[in-house]
Amino acid sequence: MKILYILLFFLVSVSTYCQQWIIVDILEQTKKELVCKVDNGEEVKRKTFKNPSIVKLIMDYQMEGFLLKSVTQGVELDLNGNLPLINNRNNNFGITNLNLFNNNRVMLWFEKKEE
Repeated sequence: MKILYILLFFLVSVSTYCQQWIIVDILEQTKKELVCKVDNGEEVKRKTFKNPSIVKLIMDYQMEGFLLKSVTQGVELDLNGNLPLINNRNNNFGITNLNLFNNNRVMLWFEKKEE
């Protein structure tokens, strides 16, 4: 019987405290717009904001009740092309068809505690 009471208490306490997270991945920032991917835990949407300010974006989410918990930056490397597999006199790995793109991405982690 004690186990049943402990189990019910645990289920009630877990269900009353939950958090909502939103991750905003900034893909591109130009003079006219800000392109982001917004992950709310259920779906990922690509959004375009007309105001290119990241500070205004943070303030908008804070006005909705979210708290900025972390800002992370990642480097996305895209290596496109082909590398020759045969090393002979005509192609000594000096002439390849590789293109390297370096994209710095900023991710904003917002948390909203619900009670």
